[in-house]
Amino acid sequence: MAEPMLSNNDKENFKIITTYIPKELLNKLPFAIYTCNADGYIESFNDAAVELWGRSPEIGKDLWCGSWKIVNDDGTYRELTAYPMARTLWERTKIEAEEILIERPDGTRRYLIAHPEPIFNSSGSLIGAVNTLVDITEQKNSEEKHAMLAAIIESSVDAIISKTLKGIITSWNIGAEQIFGYSESEVIGKHISILIPPNRIQEENIIINNIKSGNRVEHFETIRIAKNGREIPISLTVSPIKNSRGQIIGASKIARDITIQNEARQKLHLYNKQLEKINSYKDEFIGMASHELKTPLTSVNLYLQMLQRSETNEQNKKFITQSVSQLNKLNCLVSDLLDVSKIQSGKLLLRPASFEVNELIYEVAKIMQETNNSHFIEIENDLTNRKFIIADKHRLEQVMINLLTNAIKYSPNSDRIVVSVIDKVEKIKISITDFGIGVPEDQQEKIFTRFYRIEELGPSYSGLGIGLYISSEIITSHGGHLWVESIPGKGSTFSFEIPITQ
Repeated sequence: MAEPMLSNNDKENFKIITTYIPKELLNKLPFAIYTCNADGYIESFNDAAVELWGRSPEIGKDLWCGSWKIVNDDGTYRELTAYPMARTLWERTKIEAEEILIERPDGTRRYLIAHPEPIFNSSGSLIGAVNTLVDITEQKNSEEKHAMLAAIIESSVDAIISKTLKGIITSWNIGAEQIFGYSESEVIGKHISILIPPNRIQEENIIINNIKSGNRVEHFETIRIAKNGREIPISLTVSPIKNSRGQIIGASKIARDITIQNEARQKLHLYNKQLEKINSYKDEFIGMASHELKTPLTSVNLYLQMLQRSETNEQNKKFITQSVSQLNKLNCLVSDLLDVSKIQSGKLLLRPASFEVNELIYEVAKIMQETNNSHFIEIENDLTNRKFIIADKHRLEQVMINLLTNAIKYSPNSDRIVVSVIDKVEKIKISITDFGIGVPEDQQEKIFTRFYRIEELGPSYSGLGIGLYISSEIITSHGGHLWVESIPGKGSTFSFEIPITQ
């Protein structure tokens, strides 16, 4: 920039203009104002300019502008000679309201409107310039936010409608047009009741009263009418609209067409009813089949035992013994299936009676030890005195035998099982610990459901997945709880607690 030839008198006049305007007056102005001399060096500025720039420029050293940097539209930084004040001094002309984006030393940015204007002496020589800066950041952000919201509203497949507190429609998006069939020009200024069935008109009063109280109405499922008369199931969300003073002046309504969801819901409901019916048939069949199998199994077992006693050939006796063993397994399976049927029909009855806990523990341990020589059953008993409980002893034996059988089956590489008994005053806790394959954490809750088997089990581990289900139901029927703690590869502890009285 060529340096203008100024006399000493011109320089003195500019200093008077920029120095003797009362500082108090400049600092009271709500907008930023500063001056530069003809060479472009800043000569004065007010407090609003310092706050806007985020810094205080050095008088006589900073050129053209006190802001840190000016950012171009493409994100690059503007050259100093392209600053509005520089162009005003160079072109000797006023620049009308140029929008700029400044970056402050802390990295934050503000949108401004710059009004630079040259100052001339009486003979027409340029002696400096004054620039007024208006911060429009909030306005700019608001405009961008409104533009973004407008784009969202227009692109939404949901109907987005605004109305006054008297129900007069004031806005209508494309989603509303697609759902209800009315164009914007057909509904603006009309009452919202054109969408409401006559038998549901009272809903509008309820919604408006909620809005007037400042309450939001969410996911209200109802019916509305399209232009062609078709009834549309919709889900409504209605929110209050407030003015700048916080007063509620209307309501914003989002209406979602839930026709497809309702159809899917109805199909799912029908499917569930059919599934329940099929399950009831299945449970009925299992119960009936199990019950009918009991009689022939009992007869076969009796005949085999008679044969076993009368047979003298050792080879034949061995075959009969194996047959009895397999028949007992089948009998247990039928009994389990019968129990499942009873549980499902709510007919699993308990016969509570008073008995001693140790009597239960040691009897079951003895039975299991005599029939299984692969594992040693250890008992850790916390009961120092005889402890009596009131419960169904037979059913608790069934639970313990099931848990011990599983512990032996699923710990083929171990040779010990630990049964622990803890007196918890009003409850008894019994735990059975094995050192086997364990149960994965994500399946520890599922194993107590009907017919569930651990996914990773190979074909060598037989079973229908009903033993733990029956055991859990028996303990629950006693007012107790059955659970498992397990580490895969290290073993499992199945525990149950029951109250001492039923």
